[in-house]
Amino acid sequence: MASIPWMQKEDITLCESWVETLSHYTPCSRSSGPFWGSILQHFSIHRVDHTRTIDALSSCFRTIHVDCERFEQFHIAVEHQGSDLGKDDTIQVAFIDYRHEVGREFKHVSEWQIIRFFI
Repeated sequence: MASIPWMQKEDITLCESWVETLSHYTPCSRSSGPFWGSILQHFSIHRVDHTRTIDALSSCFRTIHVDCERFEQFHIAVEHQGSDLGKDDTIQVAFIDYRHEVGREFKHVSEWQIIRFFI
């Protein structure tokens, strides 16, 4: 059976669920079943249309997290260049740098805005 593609609303709900759950677990226990069970519980309350499993949540979040971490590195690098760019311009330059280095557009902007201070 083919998996149902994730919608952006689900990605955003997953990131919100991850952030909401973080404060209840120590860093060492964040990869454990109970941590992801709590995320699933929060996600299920706010879910869009589809039932997702813990494995599906964990796998999807790993992909989002890796992309957001990489983009955040570009964003921090632009911020530290010491230019007089405003917030929006800094983000735009980070988008350009990401696309140039990674070879594709950064597609998790809303998700990054949710988790960026926790990565």
